Amino acid sequence: MTNGKKKQKSNKYNYREAVIGVIFASPWIIGFVLLTAFPLIYSFYLSFTNATTSSMVVEWRGLQNYKTILTDPEFWKSALYTVEYVCLSVPLNLLFSLSLALLLNAKVPGRKVFRALYYIPTLVSIVSVVYLWKQLLGPSGVFNMLLSLIGIEGPDWFHDYQWATAGLAIMGMWSVGGTVIIFLSSLTDVPVELYEAVDVDGGNAITKFFHVTIPAISPIFFYNLLTATIAGFQIFVQPMLMTGGGYNTNYLGYNVYYTGFTVGRQGYASAMSWIMLAIIAVFVSLIQLARKKWAFYNN
Repeated sequence: MTNGKKKQKSNKYNYREAVIGVIFASPWIIGFVLLTAFPLIYSFYLSFTNATTSSMVVEWRGLQNYKTILTDPEFWKSALYTVEYVCLSVPLNLLFSLSLALLLNAKVPGRKVFRALYYIPTLVSIVSVVYLWKQLLGPSGVFNMLLSLIGIEGPDWFHDYQWATAGLAIMGMWSVGGTVIIFLSSLTDVPVELYEAVDVDGGNAITKFFHVTIPAISPIFFYNLLTATIAGFQIFVQPMLMTGGGYNTNYLGYNVYYTGFTVGRQGYASAMSWIMLAIIAVFVSLIQLARKKWAFYNN
């Protein structure tokens, strides 16, 4: 009987602990269901319908939306513009953030202050950042003024078909604070003994960087590459406010928004978003394959 009572008390205690755990997790669970799971499932359903903002009547279309999108040259043109932006912005962001992390990891006076200052731009509202960069990269902005000093006539960055994507990619370098933090944490974890071994062998700073630093932080590099690629495909606010989707910046995210909310074809836009997800999944898979081949792990 004694063992039975102890087991019963233990079960009651475990049940109470489970209930308390669910109560504490319930805000997140409710938020996930309402803001993530339900919209995801509902958009998947809409992608098979002709849902619009102008009619309450929803008819099932099956795969017709997907067939139309996959044969629509304008959609693939939008996808190409997005890939161009990703291929330009991701290397710029990674190189810039890694360079900043290396500088902040160096033993220089006041580096703790600089480590705090570089993250501040990330905290600024994206809308404020957009209007700031409109001034910096405008026809009479700071960038063009500096170019004029060396005899180069600067373009109208956000209203030029050849330069709009480059302008948005440069603007994206403003918010690399989070990526820098991740790079910086990985740099501080590189064993000092490895650098000392290079010194013993007569190596220089370049040897240390390519044969010690890069292999040691390669898993983190691929993680940042992955997140930067996904973020690049999801870009929306910047082209909407800067170019209104014009000048070859009709990226997939903006295209989905425009189709769903401006044109009002919500079913069609939902199908576009799922095809966009499939395109992102292809790039993510390629990055994962590269990571397995080239990332170095201590274990």
